[in-house]
Amino acid sequence: MPEENIRHMYAGGNTPLGFFSYFKHIISVSHAKRIFIFKGGPGTGKSTLMRKIGQELSQKGFRVEFIHCSSDNKSLDGIVVPELKIAMMDGTAPHVVDPIYPGVVDEIINLGQFWNEKGFQDSREAILSINKKIKNSFATAYRYLKAAASLKEDTEEVYREALDKYKEKTLIRELVSDIFRDKKYPDSVGSERCMFASAITPRGFSGFLDNLCANMKTIRLSAPSGTCTRSVLESIKNEALQRGYDIETFYCSMDPLRIEHLIIPALNTAVITANEYHDVCDVESCSTYLINELYMDKLIENHKSRLDFNRTNTEILLQQAIDSINAAKEAHDELEKYYIRNMDFDALTKFKDTLIDRILAYA
Repeated sequence: MPEENIRHMYAGGNTPLGFFSYFKHIISVSHAKRIFIFKGGPGTGKSTLMRKIGQELSQKGFRVEFIHCSSDNKSLDGIVVPELKIAMMDGTAPHVVDPIYPGVVDEIINLGQFWNEKGFQDSREAILSINKKIKNSFATAYRYLKAAASLKEDTEEVYREALDKYKEKTLIRELVSDIFRDKKYPDSVGSERCMFASAITPRGFSGFLDNLCANMKTIRLSAPSGTCTRSVLESIKNEALQRGYDIETFYCSMDPLRIEHLIIPALNTAVITANEYHDVCDVESCSTYLINELYMDKLIENHKSRLDFNRTNTEILLQQAIDSINAAKEAHDELEKYYIRNMDFDALTKFKDTLIDRILAYA
């Protein structure tokens, strides 16, 4: 499979606000030719079907986006084929998706048509019990994440007080000048697509920055925990939109309303936040700016014990959250067994081939 034809990202994430979805940004409904929304229980083959279709289309030379699942490192929540303006996505909880323009643009595909319903009759109580365990595990995880976010907010308050705003404005002017030098203003305003580049998963923090920044001019904002790149990235985002550039904005798992990374495809430029949770390590064209140089060291040093406490306990809480997400994943794997043994996968394979033919017809 030509991996260079595949981009990787997340559209939803486990956050202190619970499961947070940017699914409406997977593809623009007004520009899409077709959106396939898969319904069906766990183990009905939604992720496997999308992965196989994505791989086959990639082998045929199409660029494909894999939208990964933050609650299962091996699963997909969707795929997008930008050239064909086609998308497929998992429309089940927690990212419930329903058609906006039924039949015209989007359609529901019920994979439950390929299972034997009678096979579930003796498993009702077990399935209900496992679902309750999954729900409770995620609720526990989100409480831990919320507690960790409170400590991170306290740390960031210390750094806000120590920020040299003049230095920050100087850096913003320098970056805006470098990125948009000699670029004229067009007649229209650009559009924004919101996603996640990384996620808190059963295996910990997982991300795709190297993949997203491949072959791009990358501006790396080295920002250790506590320091913040929000104002810098917001300024670059607003400048790009005003100049008519479409952008991809990637948000933070610990604060899904805060920009973490920014890509301007038309300028082949990525501006990313690098810290202990996510960074690039295999990008050819990269320049680094040290965000901690914007802060007054003496003011930060005055709060050393407070910051050490926050850092230590944040890590403890994050690990507890990850353990709870992993517990939900293990329960989900157990739940899938009840559905897998009742699925007609031969019929599903034939359906996959039919679906690929439909997609290629749009080419």
